[in-house]
Amino acid sequence: MIDILYIVLPIYLAIALGFTLVKTKAFSDNDMRIIGRFVINVAFPALIFQAMATRPLSEVLNADYMLPYALSGLAVMAISYVTFGALGWETKIRAAGVMGSSCPNNGFVGYAFFLLAMPDLAPVILALNLVVENLLIVPLCMMLMRSAETERGGGLRRIGRIFLSVLKTPLIIALLTGTLVNFLNIPVPGPAKQFISILAAAASALGLVVIGAALASLPPGTSFLRAGQVVSAKILLSPAIAFAITYGLTAAGVIALSPDLYAAVILSAAMPTFGIFVVFTQRLYLEGFASLVLFGSTLGAFVTLSALLTWLT
Repeated sequence: MIDILYIVLPIYLAIALGFTLVKTKAFSDNDMRIIGRFVINVAFPALIFQAMATRPLSEVLNADYMLPYALSGLAVMAISYVTFGALGWETKIRAAGVMGSSCPNNGFVGYAFFLLAMPDLAPVILALNLVVENLLIVPLCMMLMRSAETERGGGLRRIGRIFLSVLKTPLIIALLTGTLVNFLNIPVPGPAKQFISILAAAASALGLVVIGAALASLPPGTSFLRAGQVVSAKILLSPAIAFAITYGLTAAGVIALSPDLYAAVILSAAMPTFGIFVVFTQRLYLEGFASLVLFGSTLGAFVTLSALLTWLT
């Protein structure tokens, strides 16, 4: 148990540091937003490029890992959509609930977690997760949110626009560029490698501090029961579904994963809701609801991640 705390506790101490820095006004909300933009647009893209360009393609485009992870995300989306609809949720909060249930924070919390638990595999796991999330799960959730916003269905043009906007993000550009460099075996000069490594090293710590700052400055919400149901879906249902699918595919001989990657699929699904969830809900005027989901899932994941890591290792 002490070993598990050594892995999980530093992550939450970094989050607590960001929370404290904002609450004590050592840093303003605007300061943290600037740092957050640096992490999203510079540090994490550098990390992803480094992972994709320097690792064997068989590691960073591992279909045996991506298949159960993608199926798990889609299953959680479907179950959440049906369940929240059966509970009578209106269209907008239903769409937000699906996104909060199915989009994990593997960029900030997940990478830092695996950097401590599986340091050699952490960049690879991050790259695999982001491929699935940014090219499948997040775009589908965005389409659902836009449909809720206009109260109309999506259509091929809307789907195309959403995927195009995702492809233009620095993370995806870095992912595709790194893959191309790797595939074509293009050598990266030594100084460029060092420069990218310096930028990538900033991703983990700064990302966690930014999450803490976001939790300190989010507006209060009122939908406590509904937020609690989304939190439960994120940190309890998601890893349960991931385990069932990964176990089933493995038992059927469809996939073959090392013990570490097997555990990584389940742990990745168990991560709290991603930090920019609040940004996505602003257009629907659901920031309060999103803040509760983000806060509750981040705190609750301390317990569930610790329990899962103990069980899986």
